[in-house]
Amino acid sequence: MYRLVTTEADSRDEDRTVTGSVHGGRQRRYLDPDSEPVKQSRIRSFFNRFTPPFIRAESDYPTRCGPTDVWCDPSDETIRNAARTEELGLAIPKQNESFRLNRLFIKRFGMILRVLVTKPCRAPSLYAGLASFCILNEGVVYFVGTIPSQYFKVLGDKDSAAFPYLLGALTLHLHRTYLQPKLLYRVLMMEMHEDVDNPDQRITQDVEKISETLRKIVVDLVIIPILIGFYTYQCWLMAGYTGPLCIYGYFLLSTVVTRVLINPIVDAVFYRESAEGYFRFLHMRFRQFAESIAFSRGECEAKESANESFEVLLRAQLCVIYKEFPLTCLTQSVSYFGSILSYVIIAIPIFWGTYDALPPTDVSVIAFVSMYLTYQFSQVIKCAQDFSDLAGYTSRLGQLMEALEELNTEMENVAIDFPHETNAQSDTSIRFEKVTLSTPTGEPVVKDFTYTFNAGVNTIIVGPNGAGKTSLLRAMGGLWPTERGEIILPQRFVKDVVFVPQVPYIPYGSLREQIAYPNRDQAPNITDADVVRVLRLARLDNLVRDVDDFDYLYTNEWLKMLSPGEQQKMAFARLFYARPLVAVLDEATCSMDTPSENEMFKQCQLLNISCITVSHNTMLEGYHIQKVELDGLGGWKCAPIVNQGGSGGFGSTDFGEDESSQDDNSGRTSSGGRNGGDNVATDTLI
Repeated sequence: MYRLVTTEADSRDEDRTVTGSVHGGRQRRYLDPDSEPVKQSRIRSFFNRFTPPFIRAESDYPTRCGPTDVWCDPSDETIRNAARTEELGLAIPKQNESFRLNRLFIKRFGMILRVLVTKPCRAPSLYAGLASFCILNEGVVYFVGTIPSQYFKVLGDKDSAAFPYLLGALTLHLHRTYLQPKLLYRVLMMEMHEDVDNPDQRITQDVEKISETLRKIVVDLVIIPILIGFYTYQCWLMAGYTGPLCIYGYFLLSTVVTRVLINPIVDAVFYRESAEGYFRFLHMRFRQFAESIAFSRGECEAKESANESFEVLLRAQLCVIYKEFPLTCLTQSVSYFGSILSYVIIAIPIFWGTYDALPPTDVSVIAFVSMYLTYQFSQVIKCAQDFSDLAGYTSRLGQLMEALEELNTEMENVAIDFPHETNAQSDTSIRFEKVTLSTPTGEPVVKDFTYTFNAGVNTIIVGPNGAGKTSLLRAMGGLWPTERGEIILPQRFVKDVVFVPQVPYIPYGSLREQIAYPNRDQAPNITDADVVRVLRLARLDNLVRDVDDFDYLYTNEWLKMLSPGEQQKMAFARLFYARPLVAVLDEATCSMDTPSENEMFKQCQLLNISCITVSHNTMLEGYHIQKVELDGLGGWKCAPIVNQGGSGGFGSTDFGEDESSQDDNSGRTSSGGRNGGDNVATDTLI
């Protein structure tokens, strides 16, 4: 018996006997665990490669059949522990690039700086003023240092007032890019590159860290080059070229060594941030599934998972400390020996008699200039640790910005990716024409689906789990691209069609804002009478009694106040207030009791809201006229529903096919072949 260990998100570990080489379109390699390829497969701990232990065995041969799996002996302790870590969600994706102070860092850093200096951001003017003040301050330092012939450092803590503007500029830019229609779903659920983990952490935490680091070093980046140039000139003017040449040589060597020590820290900082993100995500899931964990008595397992994730984070932090230690020693040594170098530069000409003709005051000035030039160089070296952290944060934030830009470019090319978006028709029907859909992994879900959803005609979509019912709705809503075919939407699709998911989003806010969601700016236009009316239609009379103030701002209390069924009723309350022409319901009543479920569809009938419903509840067929059935293998068929228990049509024909067209097609049944073309599908028009 061998065990398949894979790192894909939808994979499962199963014990099975090795019987073949190809399964499900994926190439698999069956290897003895003692063979050389398995020994050389990438099974490393986080401490060794800055990632938690997980298995990522790669094929030695190129293949076009998809990922290559390696069968390993499950009794192997290393493999079992690695699989355990991966099952707990602790595996940090292996990065396809290393993070260093190189051209890519400069490119990403420039991308971030362009955001920060773009008008109307106030950060450029604030930092220009701050830099001017610091230059003036350094001028005072120079003259104060020359008068008493002593070295003074009067630079204090710089003004940090610009920090909020840095933070705000980056965060708002990412919000504009990240929270766009359809893009958010694709970032989190579909096409975000596997290297870009935890985009929420990168926006909320990494932006703050990179802004704070920039605040600390930006003044030095502006001022130090000016000061080095000025004091180099003064030192050369007073003492000749020997002193500046020695100082430059010393710090050039120090810079080369510093660069070598920084590069490993960048990788370590990057993976430490990844480990922090997974640790935080794990605790967020505990909060989300607290009740399920309690019912399952899974607290011990949760504790083990949390401890393992914390150990991964701790090893990552220790790795950063270990790699920063040599750099810290170097910066301190450079600063210490730099001070000695200043005295050596002065001592040599003094003992050689070069300065015998100079008065003591001039020698004192030369000493001050040499020491302050050395000090400025030592400040550059001391910035190395901040630079290493900045490079790590820049790599993470730059990755996110590059991925968002790539997805934005794809979204702009809607004629290829989402052809249905550009073919709006004059009526209000939704027409699928030979549409083929595939999962993000490339597995076909529905082949050559041809059907017209007409307003006024309720349609229910049924089929086994994973057959592609929700995938059809995602394609209709523009969340999934069509592999081929076309979806033709009405011109007023956004306004006339409302999607109601299985798990509705309950944002923070007042009860009035819950009803108005997602158009929160319309909340002031909703009267108390409207709130009471739609809540009673949705059978949420308890909220009318329990909530005294419809404008009281609740935070996370909503998720505690509302059961899953009541959350679904809240979504219907929004629907009843909006009163669209068509409601697309994706298991939108699965958590309700049967009387409430029936009441929701009856109210839709009374309000003339057509329903396109995905459900496993066969009792709901009585509220529909047409049924689309998917077989889970790419095939499909559609037919009218006979002996409806309810009224599936409302007779409203503000839209849809004309009456003669409905009569001609009312009895037509269509089916789609499993092989994407064996049977030609025809429209079903009612």
